[in-house]
Amino acid sequence: MARDNARMGHLYPDHGHPQGTDPQPWFELRGDGLYLDYGHPLGTSTKPWFQLRDGRLYPDFGHPQGIGTRPWFQLRDDRLYPDYGHPHGPSAQPWFYVG
Repeated sequence: MARDNARMGHLYPDHGHPQGTDPQPWFELRGDGLYLDYGHPLGTSTKPWFQLRDGRLYPDFGHPQGIGTRPWFQLRDDRLYPDYGHPHGPSAQPWFYVG
């Protein structure tokens, strides 16, 4: 998990995201928690929306749907792809990139 943390900082919407790309960061990694960042349409968050575990992101207690047991995103290289737990299902197109 330490390797995951070292690779991440801010997440930006990528070309596969339904709302398109955005130069503003939507998420920031703090510890193992992913928080909404200033570029997210909903603004910032004080509670983590996702938790990073073994290269996957799971909804955390700050997420509107609550803590989840199925991963919403999978980290591959420096891109995040929707995983089998995401409401839209898995995708071959990255929704976020790490910057």
